[in-house]
Amino acid sequence: MRTLIVGAGAMGCLFAGKMRQAGVDVTIYNRKNDHTEIIKANGLELIEKDGTVKNIQLPVVTDPVELTASFDLMIVLVKSFATVDVLKQVKQSITDDTIVLSLQNGLGNLEKLQQAAPNSICCVGGTGSGASVIENGVIAHRAFGHTYIGMPSGQQKKAHDIAALLTASGLGTSVSDDIHSVIWSKLIVNIAYNGVTAISRLKNGDVASVREGQEIIKHLVEEAKLVADAEGITLLYDEPAAECVRMGIEDFYHNKSSMLSDMINERKTEIDSINGAIVKLGSKHSLATPYNEMITHLVKLAETTYQKRVVKL
Repeated sequence: MRTLIVGAGAMGCLFAGKMRQAGVDVTIYNRKNDHTEIIKANGLELIEKDGTVKNIQLPVVTDPVELTASFDLMIVLVKSFATVDVLKQVKQSITDDTIVLSLQNGLGNLEKLQQAAPNSICCVGGTGSGASVIENGVIAHRAFGHTYIGMPSGQQKKAHDIAALLTASGLGTSVSDDIHSVIWSKLIVNIAYNGVTAISRLKNGDVASVREGQEIIKHLVEEAKLVADAEGITLLYDEPAAECVRMGIEDFYHNKSSMLSDMINERKTEIDSINGAIVKLGSKHSLATPYNEMITHLVKLAETTYQKRVVKL
């Protein structure tokens, strides 16, 4: 299955690297930067769970003109706000038979795929895998959860083929009959950690292992659970707040959230499609979401004032 990974951040490199190791014909597309140039020249350095380092040679395309052939599968792992613009750059490689799969954070990703690639097979999923960029050209596999994907009616065989491909690559994947439950359950985890870690500058486990961090997680998740109930969503977890704390301590303690990385590197964050989405939907259902609103405001305050930071008093 000829595959294009759209996005060369930590997650894009993780999926591309693991799939390449399994013999999949995979290419990365991303804008040109120091990270992509190092991967082009030296290969991707992937630090595995046991600390071993694998060097993986990967084709990386930074100029869309170089994409002259079509792909069977595109896995979209750019920031959600960039989805439409980036997919327009690679539209010449999308056919009616191309499966365009989003494994991005937040809500609204399917709608963005359908806007950018209306004639292709658009689908979404959620992944519990996680990775961090250690330095340009080097990533570490930091979280090891399961991946779930959902497909439009009539496309179940293709869904199972993709799940088998990812599982064979060491990224355990299943097909879900209730993909909205999967997306919202992953969203709950992002709500618990992304904004809090971005503001506190802590890794996930360092938030989850402190009482004050657990209290913030509890309130953020409880608000999101109320909104999910109002939307008719059944979550994968009976006690989502407790499960988020457990995962932070046991499953991805050392993971550095993508939003924390964005904040450190002074980039635009995905806060609007994560905590901000809960605030918006809460308003729709007349539900108060003060914790999510505060986190959203704090992150947006920080990202709009990067140049005014006081580093040392």
